[in-house]
Amino acid sequence: MTRKPALLAEGFLFPESPRWHAMRQEFLVTDIDRGQVIGVTLDGRRRVLYQAPGWVSGTAFEDENTLLVTHARDRALVRVRLGDASPVAQPVARLDDLAAFGVNDMIRTAAGVAFVDTVSFDFHAFTSGKISSTPSVIARVAHDGAVSVATAEVNFPNGMAIGPAGDRLLVADSLDACIYAFELRADGTLGGRTCFANLPGEMPDGMCLDADGAVWVASHHRVLRVADGGAILDAVDMGPTRATACMLGGADGRTLLITASDSHDRTIITDNPSGRLFTVRVDAAGAGLPSIYEGA
Repeated sequence: MTRKPALLAEGFLFPESPRWHAMRQEFLVTDIDRGQVIGVTLDGRRRVLYQAPGWVSGTAFEDENTLLVTHARDRALVRVRLGDASPVAQPVARLDDLAAFGVNDMIRTAAGVAFVDTVSFDFHAFTSGKISSTPSVIARVAHDGAVSVATAEVNFPNGMAIGPAGDRLLVADSLDACIYAFELRADGTLGGRTCFANLPGEMPDGMCLDADGAVWVASHHRVLRVADGGAILDAVDMGPTRATACMLGGADGRTLLITASDSHDRTIITDNPSGRLFTVRVDAAGAGLPSIYEGA
C-alpha cells in the first residue's frame, strides 16, 4: 500500500526529531536552524518550549518533565525543564573530542544512558559534491555525564530507536543505506551488530518502532514501514518534498507524524522556508523509545 500524507502545519525552517509525549498529548519537534524545540498538537497548534542560542537537533525524555537536547553545532548535550516559562539549559556533557563537526540525533535508555550521533564532516557540503565523507561514531553519555565511544561500527548514524524489551538499539545509517541493530546490554554498553534492514538506494533518516516490531523510517521522497529482515510492508509517498524523520503518536498511537522540507540546502531554505509537518493514519501503534506512550 502507498499512502498519501495530510498537511498538519507549515512555516518551519528545517523540522526534525519528532517525539510523542502521551501525558502532554503533543509531539515535540525541533526546528534545527532556528534553535527551537516546539510542541505541536494534532490540531496543528504549536508553542516554543525551548529556544537555544544556536542549532538544536535530537531530543530525549529524561522524565515526563525534563528533556535532553543536543546543541548541534556547539557539540553539547543539555537538560531543559519543560514546565519552565523560559527554560535555561543545564550542561550535561561536551562531545567536542568525538564530534569533529557537530552532533545530531540522540536517544536515552530507560536506565539513563544516552546515545548521541556525532558528525565528522559537513554533510551538506558532502551532498553537494564539495567534500568526501569520513566515518562518524555514536557517542555514549553515562548518567554522570562521562562521554565515551559507544560504537565505531557505523558510517553516518542518524535516527535511533529502542524496543519495549530494551535489549536492542536500532540505528539508521544514512550512508550505508542500512538499519543496524546492536545488542544493548543491561549496563548501557553495546554488543554485536547485525543488519535489521538493508535498504539499497535509500537514505534512511529519522525513524520509530511500532507495536508489531516494524520500523517506520524517513527516506527523502517516501517514508517506509520495514520489517526485521528488510521487507518493505508499507510506504508513504512524500511527492516532491523530502521527509527527514517520523514518529508514531496520538491518543491511540496510530498517527504517524512526518517532518519534511523541500530542500536541505541552507542557501535556499533560509530565505524560503519549506519545512512542514504531515500526518498519516496507520494500522499499528507506536512502541518503545524515544517517545513516551501510554502505559510504557
